[in-house]
Amino acid sequence: MEKIAFAFTLTLLISCSSIKNTDKLEEINKSTIISGKLNPSCPDDGICTIEIIKNRSLIIKKDEINSIYYQTESNSEYSIIKYSYTKNTEKEIQDTNYVEEIIFQINNSNSNLALTDTELQNTKMLFGRHCFCKGQAGYYLVSKGNLNFNKENEKYNLALDFIVLEVPQIINTIKVSFK
Repeated sequence: MEKIAFAFTLTLLISCSSIKNTDKLEEINKSTIISGKLNPSCPDDGICTIEIIKNRSLIIKKDEINSIYYQTESNSEYSIIKYSYTKNTEKEIQDTNYVEEIIFQINNSNSNLALTDTELQNTKMLFGRHCFCKGQAGYYLVSKGNLNFNKENEKYNLALDFIVLEVPQIINTIKVSFK
């Protein structure tokens, strides 16, 4: 019985140890900045975050009902930029969560990007709307707008104006600098 308990404890310790190592690896490859009021693009009634997920690329897929979703994969040529707006809601009321996000990939060797309309899909740009709003939540391809993105040293500048015709949106302009 003692051998079984020892083996179980050892297995548990090894499992937890590898989870911690994975978390540290993710931490190295990802940096998040909460921009809130410091970001004029962020509405006053919420919080905006921007995240750089380094050395990952986007894979856009469709499910059996033709809804879009994405996955990421390890890829040293690309990094993913994810901008999110989370609306402040009353925590006591169910189903009031509301989040919008823009996600796209950039080539790590490219320090300047200027894209318009359908060229935005060169970055696999998606708009996500997550809420309890039947038939109007999910991910949508962004093919109308203007993106200017540049990287100087370790500072990034993002300017994006866009529109998604399929669903209402709150965020349609993003202008932010971050590290």
